[in-house]
Amino acid sequence: MSTTVKNPALAWISARHLQHMMARGEAAGLAMNELLEAAGLNRTSLADADGLIPVTAIESMLAALARRHGDPLIGLHLASDIQPATFGAIGYICQACSTFGDVLDVVTRYNGLLSNIGTTSMAFHPGTVELRWQCSTGSAEFRRQATSYVLGAFVVLARLLLPEEKNLLKAVHFTQARPDDARQVREYFSFFRSPVYFGKAQDAVLIPASALQAKMHHGDAFIKDLLERHALALLQQREQPLSLTDSVRQLLGAMIIDGVPGKAVIAQQLGTSTRSLHRRLQEAGSGYQHILDQVRLEMACARLGESTDSIHAIAEQLGFSSHQSFLRWFRQQAGSTPGAYRKTGKTRHEH
Repeated sequence: MSTTVKNPALAWISARHLQHMMARGEAAGLAMNELLEAAGLNRTSLADADGLIPVTAIESMLAALARRHGDPLIGLHLASDIQPATFGAIGYICQACSTFGDVLDVVTRYNGLLSNIGTTSMAFHPGTVELRWQCSTGSAEFRRQATSYVLGAFVVLARLLLPEEKNLLKAVHFTQARPDDARQVREYFSFFRSPVYFGKAQDAVLIPASALQAKMHHGDAFIKDLLERHALALLQQREQPLSLTDSVRQLLGAMIIDGVPGKAVIAQQLGTSTRSLHRRLQEAGSGYQHILDQVRLEMACARLGESTDSIHAIAEQLGFSSHQSFLRWFRQQAGSTPGAYRKTGKTRHEH
């Protein structure tokens, strides 16, 4: 289980998934840099595999992919060639497990390392185990794609870990309605190689209870213990509530692509008043404008270092009223003009 959020602006997904999405898209010849920019992201966002990406950005990218390339099953296709490394610590621990039952336990307990948008749980029935995943945020379309990706990714991982198990699945359940297009229905069956039922009460993968005792080929209790200690430390760090300044920074980063949100909008997202937000930020030694400047500067430096966008376009993207106001602001913040900064080849500004 993991702590989840229902506010999309505060929801995040591990950068590992974005890295996988980028690799898949580029292998297919897609202009992924354009999609990154459309979602308010940049290559710097991919640098830290354990970094957190706002779910609103991922949602924007998926929507853009669907619009441009007409793939209604993008979530399922993204899961098709996933590797254990995409799961980070979870994937490595799974490879050190002694039994498949241990794998299910690891996937359930450490789900919070990969995102805070859903919960993983197990339900036991006579002869059957359900591995459930419930998405708690995002639009209906995002939930549909995210659920297909998560359940599909688990099945691909399970088959990599137990290649000799030909009947690993009993069935797959989706809460979404059955697609009208028969070709899509056949594709779900082709992917999972088991009965797929739609309109169910839970999104879940159904596994024979006997599979829990299946022995893993590379089980190593010592390595598993070491990896789990590391995973627990990461999980505790992830599940600590964000500080107020970090929450404001995350909201600004997620929302600025649609226009710079005012202090009142941020306060509303955090369930507080504008006056209370102002006071609490002051007590934390910060302020709304200071945090906004930090977020804008990071985004401006990334755009200047990684894109060919004009300085005028970058100024517009970051919500400046004019080219000149952006130039004055950037010189004050970075100590150089945007043009000079771009010529240095830097990808981010240390401050």
